[in-house]
Amino acid sequence: METTYYIQVGLAFVLVLALMGLLSFILKKVNYAQSGMMSKDSRLKIVEQRMIDSKNKVAIIRCDDKDHLVVLGQNSNTVIKTDMKSIEKKHDFK
Repeated sequence: METTYYIQVGLAFVLVLALMGLLSFILKKVNYAQSGMMSKDSRLKIVEQRMIDSKNKVAIIRCDDKDHLVVLGQNSNTVIKTDMKSIEKKHDFK
């Protein structure tokens, strides 16, 4: 096989990886916009969420500078803790 074939395969591989990276970036931005995190005047935000098992997840929802811990399931939603103080991460680089 000729070296031009290997160069062509290598460039095709790099192009596919670049397109996958671009698609990943676009999907993250779309998900970020749909979750309501982009609008500054939104009162309701999902701060963090984790899967408990395949059907249930726990989420911290922020509304008016108060955090609420909620377990979300297929058929039920349960508020675990409400009016938690929101913790803003501040980085002090010295």
